[in-house]
This record gives sequence, C-alpha cells and structure tokens, in this order.
Amino acid sequence: MTLAAGHESTDGGAAVLSAGPPSAPPGGGCPFPRGATAARTNGQEGQRLRALGPAPVVELPGAVQARAVVDFALAERLSARTPGAQVRPDAARHWPGYREGARSVDGVIAPWTGSHNALNSYGDDHWERRAPIAAALTRRRVEAMTPVIESIVQDVLDGLDGVGAQRKVDLVQSYALFIPHEVITRLLGVPAEHLPAFSAAAAGLFDTSAGAEEMTRSMGAVLALLEQLVAGAREHPGDNLVGDLVRAADASGNPLSDAVLRDQLMLIIAGTEATAHAIGTLLVHLLSHPDQLDLVTSGQVPMEDALTESLRLRPPIASVPLRFAAWQFEDVGSGEQFGEGEPILIHIAGADLHPERYEDPERFDVRREGGSRSLAFGYGPHVCPGAALATREIVIAVTRFLERYPHARLALAPEPLEQTASFISNGYTSIAVELS
Repeated sequence: MTLAAGHESTDGGAAVLSAGPPSAPPGGGCPFPRGATAARTNGQEGQRLRALGPAPVVELPGAVQARAVVDFALAERLSARTPGAQVRPDAARHWPGYREGARSVDGVIAPWTGSHNALNSYGDDHWERRAPIAAALTRRRVEAMTPVIESIVQDVLDGLDGVGAQRKVDLVQSYALFIPHEVITRLLGVPAEHLPAFSAAAAGLFDTSAGAEEMTRSMGAVLALLEQLVAGAREHPGDNLVGDLVRAADASGNPLSDAVLRDQLMLIIAGTEATAHAIGTLLVHLLSHPDQLDLVTSGQVPMEDALTESLRLRPPIASVPLRFAAWQFEDVGSGEQFGEGEPILIHIAGADLHPERYEDPERFDVRREGGSRSLAFGYGPHVCPGAALATREIVIAVTRFLERYPHARLALAPEPLEQTASFISNGYTSIAVELS
C-alpha cells in the first residue's frame, strides 16, 4: 500500500496519513493523540477514517504509524485465532522498531506493547497466561460476587439520596466510577486506605493525552500495589481473586512468575475503567431515548439486550493497541496489503458502526434486527475473560438506578457531554443528571 501525502493538522495533532487516491477527503488532523472531542466521538473518527479505506495509516503518540482497521469484517478476520495467524500481538517478536529502538515508543504506547500478559501474548504463551484468569473469573466467582455487587450499588444509591434539594449529580464521579472500583477492590483484596491512589493511578493508564512521565507514574503506582498483593497472596492466599490467580497459576504445568501474575492483574484493572464507562454510557443512551427506555423498564426487552446495543454503538474500549503483521500479506476479503512488522490498531468504535454490518448504525435500537453483536468484548482468542463479571455489574448498576430514580433525566443533551481524552478508553468524564 502506498501512502498519500499527510494532511495538515487543524487541532494541534500530527497528520493523518491517508491510504487511497489523492481525491480522498481531507483528514483534518490526527485523531489519536487526544482521542474524542466534544464535537466528534471516537466512532465518528472511525467513520471519517473509513472514507480513506478499510485500514488507513494514522499517526499515534510517539510518531508511531499504524494501520487503523475500521472495517468490521476485516477487524474480525485480523482478530481471529487461526493456524499460522498473520497478525500477532507480541511487539518484542514482531515489531522491528520495538526491538531495534529505531521507532519511538513513548509512555502512552509502551504499556500496551509488552509481552507478559494474556492480551499481548500469542499461541501457547497466551493460553498459559490466560488460563489462570479464566480459572479465577469462573461463573462460581461471578455468582458469589452478585450479592456483593448488589450491596455496593445499594450503598452508592443511598449516598445519592443525600444530595439535597437540588437533586443533581454527576453520574460518572458519584456512581459509575465508584461501583467497578469498589468491586475490583474487594475482588483483589486491596486495603481500603490504598483505594483512592489506586483508582487514580488506574484511570491514568488510559489518558492518552497525558505525557510520558505521567503515564510512567500511573503505571508504576499500579504495578507497585499489584506486586504487594501478589507477594502477600504467595504467603497467605486468601479467598479473593489474587489468591485464586496464584493457586491456579501454581497448579499449572508451568507455574507463572510474580511479574507475569502482576501483568494479568493489570488486565483486570483495565477492565474497571471500561466497566465504568459502559455503565455511564448505557444510562445516557436510555435516558436520551425514552421510547427505548420504556421497552426496557416495562420488561419487553431485557436490560442485557440494551447493554449489547449500547456497547455496539459506543464501546468502552475505542481501539486495541497494538497488533503486528507477522509477515507481509494481503487480506483476500478487502485487498488490503500489510507489510511485515506493520503496527495494526483494531478500531472497535469505528468498526462497530460499519454500515455494511448494521443498518442505520448510529441509531440506538434495543430491538435491532439481527442482534447487536459487536467487538466490544473482543473477538477470537482475546475475548475478555471478565466479560461475565462486567456484564453483571453493568446490568445491576443500571437496573437499580432506574428503579430508584424512574424520573431521572439528563441535565444536558448527550452531544455536549465531555468525553475521555483517549483513543483507547471511550466514555464520558462527566454526566450531569437530575434525579427528579
């Protein structure tokens, strides 16, 4: 594939490098260093990129050029686990620039290109590292956590009841963020006194507008606490997720090191941010679509179906960095050519709005014909092992909120709501709601 000339940035970012003929629409600047803006969501950025082809070239922080896959079928094919897969996640093995240091990998991209966790491993390594997580996040564990989740949600709702006569709250800071952070804290056995610093550091991992030093500090703070938790579980494995993970890892034929276990826990931490965004986004979708809300609250449509459609329309993870072409190849379905070692960004937010996959893709429809299956929880070997737990948290949180406050309404229309400054994390930083 040849690169057309880069378009001049209009928002202070780097240039989008477009694929295709010179007549392709102007790019308007790199969408990725800052992520979504108030005027343009990550999904709309994906649609803009789709005008340049199924996988145009974009520039990420650190001057990293990558192929942004915005075609749904192509994203599925490149994510699927097949014998001799052409696209693999291990930067150390398949990204020459990573090995040789010839390409800048700054603090924003570096945390997502390691090889110690299940997200960025492949083949036997992937299954060995994923197995303890899957064993720890069993259906039994999710069922056992359900009363805990219900209790946490009720406690937070009771706190909202005390907001005073104004009855206006920020759903993100007062509700959506608190629930998954409290759940994961109890799951991991994080001491209560460490929760504020732990939560702030975890959230900092997704701010792709942050500088390298800030990202490094956030990563260091989270890793330091996780190291303490793993070390403590080695000595006295408790009845929590860290204890289960240590036991499952030690029971395998090839016991995992503390560093690998720590990195597996990092993936679970990453899931708390996504769960918080999914709670807030589903409430925004329902509160801004009264007809769809009536279908759900009347019991005509399960809340799970509404969640699936909300995840499709605005997935909490906008894109997955990074994958790499194991060798030069051409995708038969699209005709796209990928060079050996080329970085690939699976742009979930763009792919899930593909008009060839979904009719009227930007419409929120809880009864969508053909269903709303999307890439929000991943695809192929990298389907999120915590999907069942996240789904349970989101459904309980949204259901109980609507039961407690049946007349709640958004204080602002969805369009002006402030969005996360990230091309990875995808949600709202603030959602003003009038409870009655």
